Amino acid sequence: MPRPLRGLIALAVAFAVIGPIAGLLIGSLRGTDGGTQATLLVGQSPIVGIISGLFAFGFAALAGAAGSRAAGLNVGLGCAGLVLSWAAWLSGQLDEMVAVSRESPMPALILEGLLVSLMLGGIVWVVRRFSSDEPDLETEVGASAIAVALTAGLAISATAAWVVAIEPLKGQTIGAAFVAGLVGAATARLVFLRLPGWSAVCIPAALVVLGPLATQAMAGDVVDAVFERSIFRLGWLMPMDWAAGALLGIPLGLAWTDGVVQQQIDRADPPSPSI
Repeated sequence: MPRPLRGLIALAVAFAVIGPIAGLLIGSLRGTDGGTQATLLVGQSPIVGIISGLFAFGFAALAGAAGSRAAGLNVGLGCAGLVLSWAAWLSGQLDEMVAVSRESPMPALILEGLLVSLMLGGIVWVVRRFSSDEPDLETEVGASAIAVALTAGLAISATAAWVVAIEPLKGQTIGAAFVAGLVGAATARLVFLRLPGWSAVCIPAALVVLGPLATQAMAGDVVDAVFERSIFRLGWLMPMDWAAGALLGIPLGLAWTDGVVQQQIDRADPPSPSI
């Protein structure tokens, strides 16, 4: 079976079969009022939220492993993102949660961001472990160059998310994370062409914590800022939004820069003239 067809099948199964299971896990969480506005740590039972999150990310890792084995790293990340998109869509919105509790959820969301960041790392490890891509023959890659590239990608990614996330609606928050993942990965790769593709996930893994942290620091009163729609825009994005959107956007950003990378390789190693 051709590799592109295997990739399409893996993506379809991730979205239509595995994704709804992850969505049910997160959608079943209950807020403080018994409603559906909840996240992993903001709701009636954080313990149940953590368990549900571990299972949801576990299913995403399973889909990512299958996609990576079928058609490579980018497809594996995309499969994981599609699974988590169901979970993100059925998780709570900041404005709705604040309207119910009349309390700032930012401290809990910062902790949740740390948890999601660790689980993103787990997904990347699994996707790399099962990838069918050719192994990278480059053994020495400058850590300082990677750090500079990821810092540039982080700045552009955060700016892109801030531009898109005007309202807390799920379409906008997941879309903001998607755009952030796409432009962040593309920027980092263009700054350093030898950047390992998997390392781009470090960008949303940082923003998932920095978003609520910056929101908490910049808002005098988070509850008032939410009601007035004056809150720092990255605060609208929930941790699950960052995870789902970024895993969907990063593969496209990397794929867009693959042509540039290949051109540089061809220039560095031109074909030998035929005799």
